[in-house]
Amino acid sequence: MLNLKKNNSEVKIGNIMLLIPTFTLIFLMPLFPEVIRHASNNVLFSIIFFLAIFSLKGKIKKKMLVIAIFAFVTEWVAEIFTMDFLYYASSFVNVIFFQIIVIRLIIQIARSKEVNASVILESVNAYLLLGLMFTMVVAILHLYNSEALGFIYTQEVDFQDFIYYTFVTITTLGYGDITPKQSIGQSLSILISVSGQLYMAIIVAMLVGKFAASNSKSNNS
Repeated sequence: MLNLKKNNSEVKIGNIMLLIPTFTLIFLMPLFPEVIRHASNNVLFSIIFFLAIFSLKGKIKKKMLVIAIFAFVTEWVAEIFTMDFLYYASSFVNVIFFQIIVIRLIIQIARSKEVNASVILESVNAYLLLGLMFTMVVAILHLYNSEALGFIYTQEVDFQDFIYYTFVTITTLGYGDITPKQSIGQSLSILISVSGQLYMAIIVAMLVGKFAASNSKSNNS
């Protein structure tokens, strides 16, 4: 029991630590000067790779450490050598990494017996990381086909534009200042928006169900 409480406490702290750089990358990075924004993105991604491991429970941490190191190396190799092939490789590794983390966090939420602060943090982190995963897919698409998406108000597209488009799409807000122009972009936009809605529906249903069940048990006792 003591080890279980200790493990839950570590996971809670891990989720808090993960939320800070993820929140900074998504919401605060546009406020940074452009000259340091690109390098700062890479630094924050590197931090997220390793902090994400501490948000997980069980033996999966050791396996994820290997993937995190690989993601870290490919991220910085791509940054140093600035080659399209390396950027593709780095982006694909990032997508796989975030996908595994999101799936593991959803599993942890599903297995939790009650709704507490740790579970809420896990659900928030999973949603933000889902957005970052799709951001990398959008970045890959733009590198593969720069005409797939139409950017109305900007000539020089950067990573923050990809983050903005992904989260506007995943929330189904859709301002229309960045729009899919070709079928591949349209298909990706549908996938992003449907995934976001499914995530919210499934996670909210799980949280409400667990909260109602825990309240019912406490009232019966």
